[in-house]
Amino acid sequence: MQKQYVGTVGDLGKLALLRQLMEGRRLAVCWYLTGDESYDTPRRYLNYLDRPGDFRHLAPEVFDALKDIVEDPSVRCPIGALRTTGILGNAVFHGKPVPNRARLRHNWAHELVQSVNAADLVFLDPNNGIQGTRLTPNHVALAELAALRRQDRVLVVGQRQSGRRSDVRFLRDRLRSLHCERIELIRLRLGFSRFYVVADHDEAMSTRIAAFAKKWGTLVKTYRL
Repeated sequence: MQKQYVGTVGDLGKLALLRQLMEGRRLAVCWYLTGDESYDTPRRYLNYLDRPGDFRHLAPEVFDALKDIVEDPSVRCPIGALRTTGILGNAVFHGKPVPNRARLRHNWAHELVQSVNAADLVFLDPNNGIQGTRLTPNHVALAELAALRRQDRVLVVGQRQSGRRSDVRFLRDRLRSLHCERIELIRLRLGFSRFYVVADHDEAMSTRIAAFAKKWGTLVKTYRL
């Protein structure tokens, strides 16, 4: 997540999904900020706000909140404005930027884990997704996922579609390397494709995922691994 993307069509799906999954749970949101804000939001990702007839019915509260943020010229910190809307209830937010230097990341990760201690649903929102052959500030480290796992906790991770021949296989193998036995993927196609990985969940949450997919129709595809 970077502030220039707050309010884009991808946020509509992402926040609606979190609202669907957080029922009965305490949510923590970890933004994985990197400080890279060198370009403006592509207008094509905001055009959906001019088409409420096509999108608002999918998540009315989210649509209205994002529209208010995007159209309010007084907003200087979109991520802070998103937090104060209350659309994610009493969620805990961790927004300390990811350090560029590897030697500083261990302490940052420890602070992250401690800050979400009260949550039993943790959402991680890096720009790129889960660590592959290399780790950057735009990725979630496998070690961080391992440290966040807990018997009573569900993990959700955003993952950019990479262009690999099989993103699904890659994500399955990454999570299974951590011994996650229950894994579901949600692919949202809103302006661009993005996966959301759900791990360590129960059948009740699988039912919520199925209900979300049914409501969003062709914009969503799910994979139960």
